[in-house]
Amino acid sequence: MFRKSHFTTLSVCTAVAGLALLVVGDASANIVLNGNFSANASSYTSYPGTSTSPNPTAPTDWSVSYTANGVTGGSAGVNGPDTGFYGNPGTGNSPEPFAPASTAGINDFLFLQGAADIPSASQTVATTAGQAYVLTYAGAARANETEDVLDVVLTNTKDNTQIATQTPAITNAGFTTFTLNFTAPSTSTEITFLNNTSNTVGGTVDVTNVSVAPVPEPTALGLAGVATLGVLLLRRRRTT
Repeated sequence: MFRKSHFTTLSVCTAVAGLALLVVGDASANIVLNGNFSANASSYTSYPGTSTSPNPTAPTDWSVSYTANGVTGGSAGVNGPDTGFYGNPGTGNSPEPFAPASTAGINDFLFLQGAADIPSASQTVATTAGQAYVLTYAGAARANETEDVLDVVLTNTKDNTQIATQTPAITNAGFTTFTLNFTAPSTSTEITFLNNTSNTVGGTVDVTNVSVAPVPEPTALGLAGVATLGVLLLRRRRTT
C-alpha cells in the first residue's frame, strides 16, 4: 500500500526536481536579440548590403560604429539568403563575395569590412551581477582572404571596463563556432564584434548565431539530479 508519508515525500521530491530543472532550463535561454541577423534581413536589398541608404543603418537590435581612435571608415551590413542580392554557390548565381563557404546551420550573417577595429557592431544585454554566462557565436573570414582578424570584447557598461576579450582563429573555409565564458559584474553587459584586420583595402569578417546564456550553477544541477533520483526510487517502490 502506498502510504501518505510516501506520497508526501514524492510530492516534495517532484516539486524540488521541477524547481531545479526550471532553474537549469532558464539557464539555457538566449538573452541576445537577433543573434542570427535574420530580423529585417530582407531590407538589405542593395549590394553589398552595407548599412547605408537604401539599407538600414544597422542590423535590427544592433548598433554599428565606423569610428575608432579618431579614424572613420569601413562598412557593415547583413548578407545571406534573406537579402535581395545574395547568390548561393551551386545555384548558378555568383556567390556573395563577403560570404565564406556555406556551413550547416548558418543563414544570414553580419559582415564587417574595414581594418584596425573599424567598423564594429555591438549590443547591450541585461545581466545579473555575479552570474556566470557563456557567449557563443560563429565567425568566419572573407571568402578570398586569409589574414582577417575578428576581435570580441565584453564590457561592463556601468564603468566601461572590459570583462573579457577574445581573438578567435577564424578562417575563410567556413563558419566556426566559438565560446567565451565570463562573469557579469553588473546588470548591463555590452557585446562587441570588431574588424581588426591589417588589410588596408578593407578585410572582411563575418559573425552569426550569437547567443549569451547563463551557466547553470552546480547546486541547481545536483539538486535536480538528487530530486529526480528520489522520484524514480519512490515510483519504483510504489510499483512493487
